[in-house]
Amino acid sequence: MAYSSLSTQRSLSTFPFLTPEEFECACRAFLNRILVLGNRDRMGWLSTRLVQQVVAVLPWATGPILKISQNIRSNSARHYNNILSRSVVEIEEPQVEVCEDDPEALIRPSDFSNCLQVEHDIILSSTYQVPVLYFTLRRDGHPGPLGLDEVYQYLVPDQYKRELQHVGVMGGISFGYHPQSGTPTFFVHPCNTADAMMQIAGKQRLTPEAYFIIWLGMVGNHVGLHLPHELFATEGACKVSRV
Repeated sequence: MAYSSLSTQRSLSTFPFLTPEEFECACRAFLNRILVLGNRDRMGWLSTRLVQQVVAVLPWATGPILKISQNIRSNSARHYNNILSRSVVEIEEPQVEVCEDDPEALIRPSDFSNCLQVEHDIILSSTYQVPVLYFTLRRDGHPGPLGLDEVYQYLVPDQYKRELQHVGVMGGISFGYHPQSGTPTFFVHPCNTADAMMQIAGKQRLTPEAYFIIWLGMVGNHVGLHLPHELFATEGACKVSRV
């Protein structure tokens, strides 16, 4: 199935919500945008890929999963997250095709010893009808994930800590089970996502891709997943739909 560019995509049918088809369209268009950007040094991600869920452990998660992997240095993570527009980690060949889930392909060996590995999984919730960001933080050489204290220490910028701890306009960090694997993981609760998107977009007629970029910029910045400003400049990522 071919997915159109931002300028030819239709506007969302049920804004501020997404249908499964619109979510997949948005993910594919987003990956295409990354390929077009082609600036590996500025992206700061090891890999980005789209995989299909063969079996979902939790029935309210539907459709494919957009996986984004990154490494950060733990001794500089706090400084890293207070500079939202910068990243210095190399990206690994993004894949735009849907492929089987292969966790070993998401992380490559680090060149530095004091490294934190972050896995972000973006999945559409059929209950809330919005994307949900799941994430796991690990220290290099340690098999188990780090806890909530380390998440706030290394991933959450200071200006967002109070908001996330008190479930502000965007929602808060929750702990639950990954819809695909069933393993314990953190996620940004989607309870306020629709309202937040309406506050940001207003009466604009957004395309799936524009919705996704706005959403990821909003949610990702709160947990250390920062978008390079070039993504917003390409073809006017936040413009209204022409349809």
